[in-house]
Amino acid sequence: MANYEIVDFNSLSETVQNLLKRATEVRERAYCPYSNFKVGCALLTEDGNKVYTGCNIENSTLSPTLCAERTAIGKSVCDGYVKFKIVAVVAHQENFTAPCGVCRQTLSEFRGSDGDMEVYLGKPSHDKVLRTKLSNILPLAYVSYKKDSILS
Repeated sequence: MANYEIVDFNSLSETVQNLLKRATEVRERAYCPYSNFKVGCALLTEDGNKVYTGCNIENSTLSPTLCAERTAIGKSVCDGYVKFKIVAVVAHQENFTAPCGVCRQTLSEFRGSDGDMEVYLGKPSHDKVLRTKLSNILPLAYVSYKKDSILS
């Protein structure tokens, strides 16, 4: 069984379509003068009441660069939202762009009460979308033993 599936954009729920559209819109605000690689992200809070968006913000020294996912999470934490059920990421390249390793681990810190998060990877063309779960793209995520140990 595959850990992901490629689906038509139009087959997705209105909620997920909206998240992908919001990620596409915010992608255009990316500050990426070094790579010219725009990425947008939209996160749906666990209660389904709020969407947070973010785009990548590059820096010439690279390490302080913020990915779209961490930008959206930073905005949400400032508002007191810390649990998400869906993340949509939109970039433009031949294959789908998944969150980097740092963003995968950061997303795992804010996953929903069920211990996982739906992940949708799209392109600005809104034709095909890759659908998976955070647990599939970050198996055996690091967790604090005080928070939720996989050994208990």
